Amino acid sequence: MDSGVLIVSSTSLETFIQRVVDDHALATGIKPLQTHYDIVDYAAKSGYEFGFTDWARHLALDALKASDDDLDQMLRADPVHWSWAFRQLSTWRNLLMDGAASDGLRPGLSPASPAAVVQPESESEQDAVLEAFIAVVKQQSDLKDRVKSARNQDEVIELAQSMGYSIDSLTLLRRWSQVSDFSKPTWFGWFDD
Repeated sequence: MDSGVLIVSSTSLETFIQRVVDDHALATGIKPLQTHYDIVDYAAKSGYEFGFTDWARHLALDALKASDDDLDQMLRADPVHWSWAFRQLSTWRNLLMDGAASDGLRPGLSPASPAAVVQPESESEQDAVLEAFIAVVKQQSDLKDRVKSARNQDEVIELAQSMGYSIDSLTLLRRWSQVSDFSKPTWFGWFDD
């Protein structure tokens, strides 16, 4: 933070983004961040105030301009890896050295085109795909929140398929009792919390 000065203006977000590029100490501070809320909170603690919706809007506009490869890296970035925050914006992705290209990326979680989703054939393969999806969701709070807020199984299936996991309603029904705690409502039974 610049000697306790709080920067509040319409350009506070853009200033913060550029300061991360220009100031090594500020850039180092984004390494442990794992969510977009963390980024906005870190900016505020560093003297740059802007709303979460401002951040989300900027992020969305930046993503619209991103190449398929950059968008793939942004979506596959592992939130527990130090490079996660750097991968969220094109301006910050440019700070990553060439050697960091594949470090910190989750395998197989790129947005799936219909051709990229492999259809498991046997019931055991389908069950394994569902269990792999649940394991990934349990590790990522943003995905866990999306699953918990799903209104029906179709939304959960759609999320899984967007991540390359081909599951269907029959697999959910067949495996439900083995992966769910029935004392909790709907999908909450998948999680310990």
